[in-house]
Amino acid sequence: MLVRDIRRLFLSVVLISLVLALRVAAQGIPPGSASTDTGLGGSNSIGGAILLASGQRAEHRITVRLQSMTRGDRVTTSDEYGNFVFRGLPPGDYTVVIDKEKEFEPFIQTVSVIQPRGMPPQTYNLSVRLTLKNERTFPPGVINAELAKVPKRALDMYNRGVELAKTGDGLGAIQQLQGAVAEYPEFMIAYNEMGVLYMKLNELKKADEALQTAIKIDPKNYMPQMNRGIVLVMQKRYAEAEALLREVVKTKKDLAVAHYFLGQALAYLGNFDEAEKELLKSVELGGDEMKEAHRLLAIIYSSRGDKKNTIAQLETYLKLVPSTPDAEQLKRVIEKLKNADSTAPAVQPKP
Repeated sequence: MLVRDIRRLFLSVVLISLVLALRVAAQGIPPGSASTDTGLGGSNSIGGAILLASGQRAEHRITVRLQSMTRGDRVTTSDEYGNFVFRGLPPGDYTVVIDKEKEFEPFIQTVSVIQPRGMPPQTYNLSVRLTLKNERTFPPGVINAELAKVPKRALDMYNRGVELAKTGDGLGAIQQLQGAVAEYPEFMIAYNEMGVLYMKLNELKKADEALQTAIKIDPKNYMPQMNRGIVLVMQKRYAEAEALLREVVKTKKDLAVAHYFLGQALAYLGNFDEAEKELLKSVELGGDEMKEAHRLLAIIYSSRGDKKNTIAQLETYLKLVPSTPDAEQLKRVIEKLKNADSTAPAVQPKP
């Protein structure tokens, strides 16, 4: 336990150090970014760049909402380049929500703002990629096989729930799914869908309960297990997430998302070596979609003093997300690392 705590503390220090190196100062926000002062009395910021499903930057203004359990909501819109910034944030937990785009699934991400005493203000940068609606959670064959045994009344409520989810009505969809499982308690897919919807609404405890029920109904189905693993990571229950996601990747070795979240859990547990392997595997399987893995890999390599690989990962990230709000800061970090290497004294060969 002591070793694990030390490793976790070390990761926190590394994360803070890298964030400090990459933070966006007030004057460093890209020109044209939509910046909103929340008026909450803090000095931290949460910003992001919005990409469409195609990978193109959002070129129209998109409404972004910042939720806080204790301080209410704040709303802004992105600029013509897809950038947005919420300023003036005190430490605490916030949720970034984009749910007004008719063509896209709602985007929800929780951000914990941490500013240790004596440390300068932090800026947390998100890379938001919107997902088109009507994408299936399960392959068609799996859906057809599972739904064939569902009573018609339960199936009708399930289908209504799926349609409501497509329109962005998460709560209405959940009500229909609750009716479906009341009618047919063995409706695993409905519980899984309910868990995903709760996760998008940041109701993580309810998401976990729904997904646990789905797993009890069908312990061999990888999808609710993977979704629960993601929820556990979001809840910072990294040890539980690690155990569950390890089983998922044993069953389905080609799931890039499962490898990514397993790598994230391992990194926060201080197991950098295995985290590196899982993150690299996620990139191998998911390609450019796993862009956030490169930032985690950069942290891992930075903690080892591996400047070459840190530079490589940051350069890859910038290539994949050139519009990230902290692009200039990342470039300066890369330049600083390169200059440090060029000025290092040559190592004399041993006689």
